[in-house]
Amino acid sequence: MIDRLRSRLGLVLFVMGYAFAVYWVFTRSAPIVTDRPITIRVAHWQIEKGPPEGLDAVIRRYEQLNPRVKVEQVLVPGGGPIYRQWMRSNLIGGTGVDLIEYGFWLDGMSDIPARYFAPITKEMLAPNPYNRGTPLEHVPWAETFTDGLVVQQVTAPVPGQFYAATLSEVSTRLFCNRELLRRITGSDKLPETLIDLRALSVKVRAYTARTGHPYFTLAGSRDNAEWLLEFLMQGATMQMSQRNDRLGVLALYQWDELGHYLEGRWSFNSPEVRAGLELAREVGLNMKPGYLQSMRDAATMEWLRGDSVFIFAGTWDGTSLRRLATFPVDVLRFPRATADDPVVGKYFFGRFADGGGGTCMELYLNKQSRHPQEAVDFLRFMSSVEGSQLFTDNSGWLPAIRGVKVPDAIKAYETPRDCYTFGMPYVMIGSSVLSQVARNMHQLVGPQGSVDKFVAAMEAVMPEAARTDLRKEINNRYIAVRPQDPQVVALHELFRRTPRNPELAVARERLESSQTQTEALLFQMQRQLTAAGE
Repeated sequence: MIDRLRSRLGLVLFVMGYAFAVYWVFTRSAPIVTDRPITIRVAHWQIEKGPPEGLDAVIRRYEQLNPRVKVEQVLVPGGGPIYRQWMRSNLIGGTGVDLIEYGFWLDGMSDIPARYFAPITKEMLAPNPYNRGTPLEHVPWAETFTDGLVVQQVTAPVPGQFYAATLSEVSTRLFCNRELLRRITGSDKLPETLIDLRALSVKVRAYTARTGHPYFTLAGSRDNAEWLLEFLMQGATMQMSQRNDRLGVLALYQWDELGHYLEGRWSFNSPEVRAGLELAREVGLNMKPGYLQSMRDAATMEWLRGDSVFIFAGTWDGTSLRRLATFPVDVLRFPRATADDPVVGKYFFGRFADGGGGTCMELYLNKQSRHPQEAVDFLRFMSSVEGSQLFTDNSGWLPAIRGVKVPDAIKAYETPRDCYTFGMPYVMIGSSVLSQVARNMHQLVGPQGSVDKFVAAMEAVMPEAARTDLRKEINNRYIAVRPQDPQVVALHELFRRTPRNPELAVARERLESSQTQTEALLFQMQRQLTAAGE
């Protein structure tokens, strides 16, 4: 009798379990075979803590609104050689994904936008439909970005065209180990000026001497040092940049500074450049010796171990740093140079911009995309008020879209509009120049280095490096502008047949204007090369 009851109970439990499993499969779990006929893929290198989670939140909501489309993230480690090789090999092989993150500063990749990315100018000039019901409902898509996509415009292969939508605005900050600061100085007071930072560095060295444990003011690596060099150089060269801004647009572009160098309007021996280099060397000596041999992960680990008071990093690292730290973290702007600063004071107008000037994590449309309309539609949602808020809340990164609420936890990343900026930092102006700077950095910041040694090394190689990079700029613009001729002719003929079509008129005028700008720029760069002896 008991055995029979046990047998029946077992059967009942089996049936109940089976029924529950069937219920779960058909109501709760993801389908084994998707019924979404279209898949688009988004590739990027932002595998830090934050961005993948933020983009996942955007994708989940987008797929709810668009049941025909599936969106997949393709995470490619490293923004350096691995990503560059992955991107070029896939684009050449015709296997590139629909949307691709790209940065104009990627070494040796300046031809990629002209060859493989499609402009989205027409879409950018129209309102973003996903902003319906918001204050941005009738605003052209391009103008909904906090910077108006100015960085993407000035680095576009064709002037006047839009190629990318961006996800975030970034800044550079000092992340402070509050416990270590208090232990060394007896106070939580953070440095406000470069003079304060120098005084703090003296205390760090004295504390190291007392304890016998090596502590440093700044965590060091090649990446962090290069970011810091770029920032310090931009500040020190403000007056020179203003003089070289002959068009009065308050900006200098890569080709400007390359051409200006060949024209003799600046050099690494210019007083402002030397002052910036002197400051970079001084700050670098407060990092761990040999840091040029390390990548950013080594600096992060050094800071997380409690061996340095600060780490200078972009807010792109902020989520990782704050989640991984086992101590209270303060976030502050890099100490400002004052007029009485002995190194760079006389070259500063005021605080130099440490963010807030442009948006990034830019995603470009692959010309070979099988689903370009869906890819652009995802870009629209990603950069709408709703999509940007989802990304911001889940990533810990600042938004790129106006009107998006910034969480209290990352308000320190925002840069007040109390600072100046004038274009490029005189080092990040071309792949050949960048390579020479990296190759000779030890001449500046090494134990036996000096400003004189670095300047001498750079001036020996800079003329050819500048010519090489300017030739690349010329070649890339020819690649982009040549296919425009048949487009201009076609638009002219279509407009002749339907002269009352306003869209055709605007498209023709914009394309002709951008082509004229490109040809004028090509003429200018060719003249600069000729003047330099070519």
